[in-house]
Amino acid sequence: MVVVLIDEPGSFLGKKSKRIVIKRPQKKPREIPVVKISEVIISTKASLSTDAIRLLANNNIPILFIGRYGPVALLHPFFMHGTVLTRREQMKAHDDWRGLHLAKSFVKGGMINKARLLQYFAKSRKRTNEELASKLVKISEEILLKVEKIEELDGLLWDVRYKLMGLEGEATHIYYEGLAMLIPKEYGFKGREKRPPTDPVNAALSFGYTILNGRVLSAIARCGLEPFAGYLHTDRSGKPSLILDLSEEFRQPIVDRTVVSIFSKRQLNNESEFTWEGGRVLFSEEGKKKFLEALEKQFRSFTRTPTGAKTSMEKAIFHQARNMVRFLLGRIASYEPYIWKWWDT
Repeated sequence: MVVVLIDEPGSFLGKKSKRIVIKRPQKKPREIPVVKISEVIISTKASLSTDAIRLLANNNIPILFIGRYGPVALLHPFFMHGTVLTRREQMKAHDDWRGLHLAKSFVKGGMINKARLLQYFAKSRKRTNEELASKLVKISEEILLKVEKIEELDGLLWDVRYKLMGLEGEATHIYYEGLAMLIPKEYGFKGREKRPPTDPVNAALSFGYTILNGRVLSAIARCGLEPFAGYLHTDRSGKPSLILDLSEEFRQPIVDRTVVSIFSKRQLNNESEFTWEGGRVLFSEEGKKKFLEALEKQFRSFTRTPTGAKTSMEKAIFHQARNMVRFLLGRIASYEPYIWKWWDT
């Protein structure tokens, strides 16, 4: 399956029979059979015909519009679901025990997956650099100690949210210190820099998280949840809090794993696949295409859900969104976060 990325200003997306036609300035038109497309991502000023939108919708293919820092809009097929009841319970959960349960689950999943990813790379580096492997294991153990503190928090969400965010922030800080040890020095990565990304690795992380957030948004929309009403991340105008909440569970096994692998193997070149513009680093068209191909491979990779069922990473996101709804509606007793097990796929 193909992810269609439209990232050139002035591009046009049209339809010809059962094919999507992409027209770019000064380039030959490209035609792609709709059955081969899994998603359309538009990251620039482009035009779409209503025929193209209808063809994509009829084939259950979402169109994601992304801005500089995240998803802007999502066009998706009409889904039949119990939206009203689901959203009522989603709002009620902010003020009862379910809100804290979900927030703790998101943080716990994210923290454990941070530790697991460092352990994964420690294992692969042990033969060539035992000192590095030892440092990564030590950092992962520090992160797991903070998971134990999460379990101790009790009460209502409003009372402990800042403590929860504090623990998550501490774990994230030391995690990125460990991640920096895995990246070749020529890329200049010393830690997370979001707005703007100041080195190629941060540019890749930001772009990867944007794509992930789009997939999470699609899963949330299909399940009838409100993307701007989260539990861990606070409500703020324009902030898709629930998207950020659920993304916590998947950043490491999907995006970070791809980023570390592609940069440690030096598969992206500073000179040809990135550009420097006003203090920020951007992907070139070729670099974005290469990174997106690697990321797509990770989305399609096999994993297991919390219940042990074998599935793809992308479907696991939908599984978690659906379980969130089941928990809110009282159909299951608890929400179990997605925990990555690289040895069990």
